Amino acid sequence: MNRLLLRIGFLSLITLVVITLFVLRFIVLKDVDSKNNAVLNVEPYSVSAEIRNFHQQVFVADLHADSLLWGRDIRIRNRFGHIDIPRLIEGGLDLQVFGVVTQVPKVRNYNSTNNESDTLPLLFISSWRSPVTWFSPKQRALAQAAELEALAKQSELTLVLKQQDLTADGVKGLLSLEGMHALQGGSDALKEFYLAGYRMMGLTHFFDNQIAGSAHGVNKGGLTELGRALIPQMESLGITIDLAHASPAAFRETLELATKPIVVSHGGVQGTCPGNRNLTDEQIGAVAKNADVIGIGYWKSAVCDPSVKGVVKAIFYTIKVAGIDHVGLGSDFDGNVTTPFDTTGVPMLTEALLAQGLSREDVSKVLGGNVFRVLKSNLPE
Repeated sequence: MNRLLLRIGFLSLITLVVITLFVLRFIVLKDVDSKNNAVLNVEPYSVSAEIRNFHQQVFVADLHADSLLWGRDIRIRNRFGHIDIPRLIEGGLDLQVFGVVTQVPKVRNYNSTNNESDTLPLLFISSWRSPVTWFSPKQRALAQAAELEALAKQSELTLVLKQQDLTADGVKGLLSLEGMHALQGGSDALKEFYLAGYRMMGLTHFFDNQIAGSAHGVNKGGLTELGRALIPQMESLGITIDLAHASPAAFRETLELATKPIVVSHGGVQGTCPGNRNLTDEQIGAVAKNADVIGIGYWKSAVCDPSVKGVVKAIFYTIKVAGIDHVGLGSDFDGNVTTPFDTTGVPMLTEALLAQGLSREDVSKVLGGNVFRVLKSNLPE
């Protein structure tokens, strides 16, 4: 009798766990993803046939999207979120940089955030990832890299690992680490992440780490000794340095050390949207001294006016300060932000840039030509 009760209890527990996991993945996570990665204007987005044809002919790149975080199947077209492969193709994207998020503090803001909490365990459990990822930023980073590699083998996506991959047919994806705290080590860890497919790395995310201070951290310091040691190693491997979220000191010190182009993958400029998340004119000018590129974001904190008009205004301001060769797109799609459109709406930016008087040559630079130049310069042969 006791054995029967134990068996019934065990089976009941297993059933409850299975039901809970099902609810977490297909109801709770889907609902959170849908609400946190919303659009202000739903598709379809209308542009003229002439504009769409031009848009399809040029190289279009987005420097940052956090789509891998959510465990969503991006091989198929989804009715929520900002990005999947079918929508990338429809939006005329040639290259999508996939930012990999590995730790998100419970209480965070753009002014002062510490790393003493982490909201991602439940998300990784809910998305049925391996238990090794539940409490390890490093394992989360390696798991998301493996997921993109597997996805590339099962879809039309080409994973960019070397220069020649940039010219492969169809849509391409490049892995970027959002915050080098996930390395949990030095040179050996950097090489491990390179072998896992990472070709871009942001020094920091929301908090200070062992590499550098964050613009949103508590201390907001510059590069650490380890950070200074890793900069030339990243360049040697062919990993592009991303200064989005970097503290002013880390930003300045990295530009002083760097010998290859860097990017600021996603953000805004204080000239059109004040706030420490966005770049000052001095920082924009420092970027312009090299072959670097600033990716303009689409969400409210980046542009203040989350609309096609607001994004274009920030682009034109950056062109005025830095020059046409230093501006690109950095949506932050699927980054827990609301945007004016999903990736199928990017042709509207093309239309607006042309309408504001940019030449087709200059529009092609903003859409992706500048990003192509930087990545081709940095990636291994």
